[in-house]
Amino acid sequence: MRDLTQEESSGTRNPRLLVVDDTEDNLDLLEFALKRKPVTMIRATSGRECLELAALHNPDLILLDIQMPEMDGFETLRRLRSNPRTAKIPVIFLTAQKKDADSIATGLALGADQYLTKPIDTEELLVRTKMLIQLKRAEAELERTRADFMAMLVHDLRSPLIGIKSVIELLQESGKGTMLNDDHFELLSSAHASSRKLLELISDFLDVSKYEGGNIEFEKQAVPVVQFVDPVVKQMDFQFRQKNVKLSTVYADGVPNVFVDARKTEQVVMNFLSNALKFSKSGGTIEVRVERVEDDVLEGAEIVKKPFVKISITDNGVGIAPEELPLLFERYRQASSAKAVKQKGTGLGLVICKLIVEAQGGKVGAMSEPGVWTTFYCMLPAAE
Repeated sequence: MRDLTQEESSGTRNPRLLVVDDTEDNLDLLEFALKRKPVTMIRATSGRECLELAALHNPDLILLDIQMPEMDGFETLRRLRSNPRTAKIPVIFLTAQKKDADSIATGLALGADQYLTKPIDTEELLVRTKMLIQLKRAEAELERTRADFMAMLVHDLRSPLIGIKSVIELLQESGKGTMLNDDHFELLSSAHASSRKLLELISDFLDVSKYEGGNIEFEKQAVPVVQFVDPVVKQMDFQFRQKNVKLSTVYADGVPNVFVDARKTEQVVMNFLSNALKFSKSGGTIEVRVERVEDDVLEGAEIVKKPFVKISITDNGVGIAPEELPLLFERYRQASSAKAVKQKGTGLGLVICKLIVEAQGGKVGAMSEPGVWTTFYCMLPAAE
């Protein structure tokens, strides 16, 4: 699929509509009707001309007449779909006579997107054009997201595999019967670290699949927040000191217990803290704040206030652009700040956090002022 330009993606350019009809009067009438509409019309009077203009202009949509001499609409569409340059262009069949089910089935089987009958209702045409173009752009965005994900996946899996392969080859070169020395043990430690990273990546993929499929059971009970926050803080203390980042924890008064699976929720805190550390510079600060809040909850047909415990993790690192905040918890997404500090990843960590918290009746979110601070938070239901 052709990459859309920034102008096309933002929708500021009028869509290009290639209209194919062997009757010039029909083209004149439609061109007049569309004269003041937000669309640019390109004319073609034969199937062959359609193929040439479609490859040349790459229109956003083709309105294709079926009944044409030499090359009818069916054959034209067949050739459009066989050419990689035009294969993805949406096509609406235009017909005055062939309205029967067999003709429609033939057209759809060849790859037609929709049918219109003569005389053309220009308002209906514009609505269908807008819908198909939006669908085309959504498909292009999905394709880009898939390509970005595959690039990240290949990089993340390839690097540790190369490390493991290199260690094995070096040990093989040492020869059988050779006693392991300090260098060998260092190589083995490197291979172990690489294999651990691979397992973590595979576990992330499996976790997302299981959570989305509802195949993970939660052992929820009333627990104090310190039960899964303090262990993570202590576990990561060395990493923070190593990077010279100050970590502090603040518990507000009157924080109730929460009704969650402590072990799984600990993973959320670990992920939020790890992210904060990645994007913090030496000498930076990170604060973990725990407080009681209230939030709206839908019960039956009514919205009521319910108590929650909010865990916020704030750093003074690079920050996140406002337009990227809504995308952070989507699959395979990474903020541009991740590229700026050269942080690689599949973008699944925050997705897993969102799935864990929401599966327990909670909420996640993020706020940021670029270059000043960033806060990731989760709200967990208070135990009754």
